[in-house]
Amino acid sequence: MKNYSVFKKLDVSLPCVDAKRLIHGRGGKIEGFEQINIEIYSQVLWVIVYQSVDEQPLYDMLSLAKENMEKWGVDHIYIQRRFEKGNPVEVYAGTDEWVDNEFETQENHLNYLVNLGRNQNTGLFLDMVNGRKWLQDNSRKQSVLNLFSYTCSLGVSAAAGGANQIVNIDMAKGAVKKGQQNFALNDVNGVFIAQDIFKMIKKLTLKGPFDILVADPPSFQSKAFDVRKDYKKLLTKLKSALAHDATLMLCLNSPALDTQFIHDMVDEVYEGKATFIKRLENPEVLADVNEEASLKVMLYKLS
Repeated sequence: MKNYSVFKKLDVSLPCVDAKRLIHGRGGKIEGFEQINIEIYSQVLWVIVYQSVDEQPLYDMLSLAKENMEKWGVDHIYIQRRFEKGNPVEVYAGTDEWVDNEFETQENHLNYLVNLGRNQNTGLFLDMVNGRKWLQDNSRKQSVLNLFSYTCSLGVSAAAGGANQIVNIDMAKGAVKKGQQNFALNDVNGVFIAQDIFKMIKKLTLKGPFDILVADPPSFQSKAFDVRKDYKKLLTKLKSALAHDATLMLCLNSPALDTQFIHDMVDEVYEGKATFIKRLENPEVLADVNEEASLKVMLYKLS
């Protein structure tokens, strides 16, 4: 039974201290769950249904999950339906005490605030776990520029890894405020700017040179950013803000654009003076029928 195989995946993964993606149905490798992801945040099992599908296999699996909640350390099971207006949340098990109610969760010994409710984003993108780990391992005594910082989880990782300076910038004031709280939770320091990045180029240059550039842009954000035309423009404008031997962590989460898009962009912007290091591996759970459509986190070194 398809639903039992999903249950077994949960059963071998739980209990789990860290927030983590447990089932990545959208990778297309789990029959019957192609529009369903399942995550764990502390004591909450968080189920996301992206499109209207036959939910009977999901409910069959969750009936087994409900019987194992105590063993798994799970107090609540919530189902968010993204395809319905307002992204409503069903309390399948437990109570609604954590619905739309901010709480702390953990990943790799660091703490983050999350909110599970009607928002499409929880406050922590779990697919970026290996990007955060890389920054924690490689930021010692480095100056880090964290673009599109959202709630600054990548900046927190860099700070925890001993970075000398972390500048976090995002145009969403609420996200940046949450980033400040995340830094405070982990007793680390950073600089926070709530502004359109394109309006801050000169000021960012003055705060440099930066040894590590982190860019994790949205694929498309209304009139503010279109990755197809604005990513290259942004990297070009920021060249003067980077150290001559800076490391670039360039992220792309658009299924429509592949790794070659990033390679071509880097070659054009840096005119052959950027050496490709590697693409960070995605967690095994994020396996996709088309790896070029999955999250791409690409590392380059300037020379």
